[in-house]
Amino acid sequence: MTQPTRPSVTCDQGSSTIGGTAAQATTSSSATSGSNYQRDRLGRRPEIGVGGQPQICFPRPRSAQQPVLFSLMNSSEAAMKKTLPKSHLSRVIIHDNRITQRIYEMEVSALEKTKKKISHYYEHLKKKFMTEQLRKLGRWREESVNSNRYLTFGIPPPV
Repeated sequence: MTQPTRPSVTCDQGSSTIGGTAAQATTSSSATSGSNYQRDRLGRRPEIGVGGQPQICFPRPRSAQQPVLFSLMNSSEAAMKKTLPKSHLSRVIIHDNRITQRIYEMEVSALEKTKKKISHYYEHLKKKFMTEQLRKLGRWREESVNSNRYLTFGIPPPV
């Protein structure tokens, strides 16, 4: 008692068309002309089973259409995101932006502190200059008063 041989079933990895399975499901002895037609049409060799057994080949199931990536990224970032979907690229970019923002804020605060210091130093130098000028002016007045006493020759100064 021999059991009838069952046809082998495989999954066609490269085929995305369903029309290629009809000629492959028939036996090789009865469909040589159909197989040649199929080979010429699709550019493949016909599948020949071992011992003349029919071989049934199913195409891979089609997946749902790929979702379109929509973002405000430029194309290179979008391509990087598409090729590395499980990467933490967005987190890295956000982290890098935070670090850059922090550095920028530190530079701005340091610049503001420097401006304040320079402003205070400028005010200090201006005040020092003015006091020195007032001191000189006062000393010149005293000297001029003292020298005018000797130069008056008895003429009283105007009142």
